[in-house]
Amino acid sequence: MATATEPSPAVSGGGAGAAGRAWEWEGKVVSAVPAATADEAWALLSDFLAFHQWHPRVAACRLTSGTPRAPGCVRYCEGTPAVDGNGATPPDWAHETLLEYDTERRFFRYEMNDNNMGFGLFFATFRVVPNGSTAGGCELRWEFECEPVRGTPREALVARLQAGLDGMAGRVRDHVLAARAGATGAVVPGLEAAAGEQLKLDNSIAV
Repeated sequence: MATATEPSPAVSGGGAGAAGRAWEWEGKVVSAVPAATADEAWALLSDFLAFHQWHPRVAACRLTSGTPRAPGCVRYCEGTPAVDGNGATPPDWAHETLLEYDTERRFFRYEMNDNNMGFGLFFATFRVVPNGSTAGGCELRWEFECEPVRGTPREALVARLQAGLDGMAGRVRDHVLAARAGATGAVVPGLEAAAGEQLKLDNSIAV
């Protein structure tokens, strides 16, 4: 059983050759935020070290090496501990290396390094894009390429990512609406209830 103490990061350095590889597991999850423009959402989510402020099951996210938002920097993420009949279990954790960061195109790409969740090679890209439909707003997109995780079906990984992204989209929506209401002095109907809503996720940081 892994402990919650923070290990030292081990960077695999496999980012350069990953682009041309055929992955057994790859895909993406999408969550719409009609209330926010792409620029508004990116302003909130572009900080590689602020994952814990937006993902509902990430308790900590901090820099362990490098310069923030510069390719090569490494972050440490830790999830919330699960509590069952036997008490609390150690939280998920991972070190992740930033590979690309593009403010103009609103995306960053990273690689997961050492972790206690059973992942081997794992690469992900997080994007914020304008919603081209008549609904307006924007979409959050989380794309991944990775090796299969022993004992975990691909559908379970996709579900975990989707639940985490939906939680992030909800927090972005609430923040943007509250900021607009504060600027105008208006009250946003239903915002208080939404902010207190309990998201039913497991304790995984969902990478």
